[in-house]
Amino acid sequence: MKTVLITGAAGGVGLALAKSFASQGHALVLTDRNAAALAETAAKVGSKTEQIIADLRDASDLQRLGARIESPEAPIDILVNNAGIIVPGPVGTLDADLMRAHIDVNMTAPMLLSAAAARAMKQRRSGYIFSIMSMAAMGPMKDSAAYSASKFGLRGFMASLSLELHPYGVGVGGVFPSAIDTPMLAAEMASPDGSPLNFVGNAKPMPPHDVAAAVMKAMEKGRLETCLPASDGFFGGVLMLFPSLLRPVLSYLEKGGQKKKQAYLQGLQTK
Repeated sequence: MKTVLITGAAGGVGLALAKSFASQGHALVLTDRNAAALAETAAKVGSKTEQIIADLRDASDLQRLGARIESPEAPIDILVNNAGIIVPGPVGTLDADLMRAHIDVNMTAPMLLSAAAARAMKQRRSGYIFSIMSMAAMGPMKDSAAYSASKFGLRGFMASLSLELHPYGVGVGGVFPSAIDTPMLAAEMASPDGSPLNFVGNAKPMPPHDVAAAVMKAMEKGRLETCLPASDGFFGGVLMLFPSLLRPVLSYLEKGGQKKKQAYLQGLQTK
């Protein structure tokens, strides 16, 4: 049995991850800033869990989480950086604190928690550090510049960390999903600035349990990066080789995705 710490555990993907790890017999340390939602997640998992209420923008909370990760008495074997935020809008309309929030939650917190895990896991010469990324790390999204920047940065950090920790037997990886059927997506799409690129590959967002299953498979195979779907990752990688094509190609794709976005929003209204 291993001990798994999951950030953002009160969300849809967090719950799916907790259920998947619990089904394999692992002990869970769940953390989120929403105490009531976190308790609900723990109840749904159906197994004994340790719950830590923490805000990833709070320095003292991050220190507490880091200390828990490095605890020699109750070591964390797997760290899953799952927490994230996205508030779409043109750069000129987002206030400075909101832009910082994207960097703090999506990039800085995972970096600091991963650093704590790296220190502990290097000594034990075992462990796994995994991050739930985004297809926005593979290519830019208009009106989500702060979000894209945070995910681009985290991708670079995780790739570099994998090179550093490989000699110590510590695994590093991440999944890069497109749209996931969660309240976070619904809130993003409720904004007129929510990117229709979320719906280019698939008309319907993937369920959270598909992301959790991809995490398990990626860890089993030792994969550094897993794109969901793989075709979107391949297309994004190729497109980034030709920056001059970004504007015309993405503009074209946004037009097609806009219809699917509206269909998604209409579906939410009928639920």
